[in-house]
Amino acid sequence: MVVKRTFGALLISLFMGASYAQDFHFSGFMETMVYVNPAYAALPASGEVSLTYRNQWPGIPATFVTYGASLIVPVRILSSGIGLSFTNDMQGSGVINQSAVSLLYGYLFNASGSWQIGAGLSASYVFKNFNADELIFRSDILNDLGYSYAPVIYENYSRNYPDFSVGLIARSDNDVSVGLSVGHVTRPSYTFSEVEGNRLPIKYTAFASKRLSLSQGTLIGAEPAVFFSTQQNNNELIWGSRFFIAENFMLGGWMRQNLRFNMEALIISAGISWEKYNISYHYDVNLKKINFLSTKMAAHEVTFLYRFEYKDEQKGKRRGRKVVCPAYN
Repeated sequence: MVVKRTFGALLISLFMGASYAQDFHFSGFMETMVYVNPAYAALPASGEVSLTYRNQWPGIPATFVTYGASLIVPVRILSSGIGLSFTNDMQGSGVINQSAVSLLYGYLFNASGSWQIGAGLSASYVFKNFNADELIFRSDILNDLGYSYAPVIYENYSRNYPDFSVGLIARSDNDVSVGLSVGHVTRPSYTFSEVEGNRLPIKYTAFASKRLSLSQGTLIGAEPAVFFSTQQNNNELIWGSRFFIAENFMLGGWMRQNLRFNMEALIISAGISWEKYNISYHYDVNLKKINFLSTKMAAHEVTFLYRFEYKDEQKGKRRGRKVVCPAYN
């Protein structure tokens, strides 16, 4: 137990040193857009429920596990959509535990004859806990062995705060999608320190995708896409494509890197859909060394989506102009 907790403490130190005050991320940004851009609430033509699970570095004792759940309900009479989402991010097997409940609102309007734009707002309330009791430092081990070593002391704390995000997503009739979002617009304080540098940095994200139709063979479609996010000094760029096969299957390949073109991960994705159900899986292969850790540590991510059947209230059939969600087939 001591070895496990000590190893976890070392990993927490490394992780926090490399990405202090940064948000969690999902590799399948196409499938988890609801957590990135609140404008997504305006796009689905029918109600939907989604569940997401991500396990970062499962091969080591101190893992990073993230859960997400969301509900989107269209309000067609108002050209709007409302949503509710929940996320839980557990770092270092519970040393840091952060949960958030978010209420989303999106409004959809026609910008021109071929473009529709969704504008959205997300209001969240965050619950953050830091449990220092789970950390074992070198001083603790040396003192147990009879050596005199100055102890390292961290105090447990809990911090609750509101948080807000805004976003835009535009989609054309020829299946081009682009989006922008700004997270933590009020820069909430997530610790008890009043120092300006300890306020949560604003996060900016952008994405673009294009659906391509192929008529030959069993390969019926492809969707290349690019996603970029920046928060403080951390940048993330994901690019690649997913391919739709026989209408019910999806395969994809993606690269994650920073702006210095240092490749961080190869992401392999696969998915299946039938009737109103969609399941996608992403596997991250780590392409860089993390200080003394030379092993290639992976990540597993699974997203489940259920769509309610959509029927036009007046005609009892699908509406003439269907808005295809950027996240799903």
